[in-house]
Amino acid sequence: MNFDAYMSMLNPEMQAQVGSYYGRGGYGGPFGGSTQNYGNGFINPYRYSGLSVKESPGDKLYADIIRQSTRDYEEFYAPQERRLLGMITSTGTTFLPEELERTRGAILGAAENVQGTSDRNAARLGIRNTAMDQNNITSTLVGGANETRMRDVDRRLQMITGGLSGVSGKARSIG
Repeated sequence: MNFDAYMSMLNPEMQAQVGSYYGRGGYGGPFGGSTQNYGNGFINPYRYSGLSVKESPGDKLYADIIRQSTRDYEEFYAPQERRLLGMITSTGTTFLPEELERTRGAILGAAENVQGTSDRNAARLGIRNTAMDQNNITSTLVGGANETRMRDVDRRLQMITGGLSGVSGKARSIG
């Protein structure tokens, strides 16, 4: 059974869906469409339809798909991989200094909020409030910085081993 015989058995709605999937938009008979969008380019699935089996038309079409897939990778994904690899350092990522600064600001801001709330509550009762223990603030800063560093190391490992296929070998060579 060929494609046209198969399509003739379907109802019009299903013909349109199947036809658009195979690049024969709005199926109107054999070879209704001429190209199939693949990545950033177009591949004509009928380019080799006139060849004999001995000339391997399927292999030639498959080679077209592989070439287009490689072009798509080189144009869209490889630059993103290179950008992410550039963010990896030997101990973490380039995000660490900004992350540490944000952590420090968040902890000191939270300490000020707690002190302000405590001062207002004490003032309502007519008593004088004492200052927060600086050792507690320092301990919290150290803990926050350590947690931030561990999160950065984890981010580095995710960038190397995560969904970036094959990026781990490249990252090891960078250091």
